[in-house]
Amino acid sequence: MNSSNLQFLGLVKKAGAIVYGDALMEAIRTKSVYVVLLSDRASERTQKQIKDKCAFYQIKLFENLPEEVFTNIKGKTISAFGIDNQKMASKIVRDEKR
Repeated sequence: MNSSNLQFLGLVKKAGAIVYGDALMEAIRTKSVYVVLLSDRASERTQKQIKDKCAFYQIKLFENLPEEVFTNIKGKTISAFGIDNQKMASKIVRDEKR
């Protein structure tokens, strides 16, 4: 993930467009998140669950991201989060393609 997207995640956090924890799995099922970010430190079970759900529901997944991204987002240890704002999610996807 490039540095501009890392900075942009701070704005996403302030906008309240982040879903994590048990709510993330439900948000994936209901397709209310548009991008999911997965830590490189997530357990194998968590990685498999999120990868399978994102593939099935066709949600863009960025995986193997450094743990610092996740501690900066919530100030505590989380292994994955989703972005439920479509415009913010599309900016991250667009910037990563560059």
